[in-house]
Formats: sequence, structure tokens, C-alpha cells
Amino acid sequence: MRTSISILFICVYLLLFFSLNDSILAQNKTESSAQLSSSNGDFSPVPGEEEQSQRRANRKFFIGGLGANGFHWLVIGHQLSQRFALNLLWQEQRTVQRFDLHLSGVQPDLSGQFTLTNHEKKQRQIGLQFEWFPFANPYFFAVGIGLETFTEKQRKTLTWVPIGATQEHDWNVLQKKGFISGGAGFRYFFSSGFFIHFGGNLLLYLNKSYQAHRGAYVANTYWDPRQFQQDWMEPDKIGRDRQSGYGAQVQIMLGFAF
Repeated sequence: MRTSISILFICVYLLLFFSLNDSILAQNKTESSAQLSSSNGDFSPVPGEEEQSQRRANRKFFIGGLGANGFHWLVIGHQLSQRFALNLLWQEQRTVQRFDLHLSGVQPDLSGQFTLTNHEKKQRQIGLQFEWFPFANPYFFAVGIGLETFTEKQRKTLTWVPIGATQEHDWNVLQKKGFISGGAGFRYFFSSGFFIHFGGNLLLYLNKSYQAHRGAYVANTYWDPRQFQQDWMEPDKIGRDRQSGYGAQVQIMLGFAF
């Protein structure tokens, strides 16, 4: 986990470093042309902005993405003009817990309870985003529509040693929600065609329903009705926690325009 985060920060740092150098070169170039134009009485452009606008116009298509620590982003886009772009965005957030074994209630005679858990949670978003660059600089405003799919599933097995009593149950939750998005971001194009993209959106969900599915509750000995009720209600609790009408979306991507 720490390695993935470190790689992500190193990539962002290097891109920002090259972006700064690229901006300095563009600024020097623009200042030279500005001095020439000012001698003729013309208004000089803001350093670096004219180059960004021109790069957007020259490179009509771009593709990019990034993955780190369970997060994945992907974008495929078309630069309609210097001011407008249309993107297909996909992102995933995933956590997986396999064969997680815990021991509790250990007694002097080495008796105790073993809990084996397999758990997976996955959220995917796919959407169409329209971007407007109101100025020549790399900043944009965005609106879009999309679909969010969320799944969470768990299988848990409890074993009491040395008596050999076991209990096992599983469940899964599925939720699909359409959304409308709105936000802003920053996409800087380098002269080589590479770009760095940061963005954020607020999401308005169009529905809140979910589906909870439960497998068989298996036990080879007496089971506690209160524990059974708690296990039975767990997927519904997760579904209710995800019934908010609002959400947020973060975009971090590197890519190439052509």
C-alpha cells in the first residue's frame, strides 16, 4: 500500500516538475514575443496560456489513466475545439480481503473461536463528461451523466475449538445508481503531447434503491437467535448507509494527446 502511494506521489511530483519547466520555457517564449508586440503597440498575451489553448486545438484526441492502492481511473476524450471537450470516464475503487483469520476468546486449555472472513467491496463509475475551458489556461468546468455500480459481498465461517462447532453464512449487496455530475478541474498539456489531469465533481444521484441477497445460514450446533438477527440485518444496514442523494468524485490521471 505504501509503495503504491509513493509511486503515485513520485509520478505527480515529476509531472509537476516538468510542467513548471514547460511553463517557464513557454513564458520566456511569450515574453520575447510580447516585447516585440509591445514595441508595435499590441497587447501581449498571458504567458503560457496561448500555448495551452493552441495545444488543445492541435491535438484532438487524448487517452489516459492511473492506478494505485485499489483506485483506478481511465479517460478517453475528444477535444472538440480550444474551448470544449467530451470525455468517457471510468473509475473503480476496490478492496479485497481473502482468508482473513482471527482467533479470539483463547482459554488456558487452548480452546477458542476462529473466524475466517472473505470480503470484497467494489464501486465502479462510468460517465460521459462535457468540459468547457472558458479561458486559454488549463482550467475547465464540467457537467456530465453516468452510472455508479456498487457491490459488496462477504462469507464468514466461525469455528469453536476443540468442540468442532461451526457456523457459516454469506451475503451480498448490489446497488446501481444513475447520477448527474458537476465540477471543475485542471488538464495541462505538455509540448510532447503528455498531459496531467486533476478534477473533482459533485454527484446528484437519481435513485437510491439496493438489493440484498443472503445465502444459507449453516450451523452444526445451537446458534444464538440474536446473533442470527444481527448477521441477517448486516447487508440491509450497508444498503441503507448508501442511500444518500449526494456524492463526490475525484479524478487523477496521466496520459497522452494526439
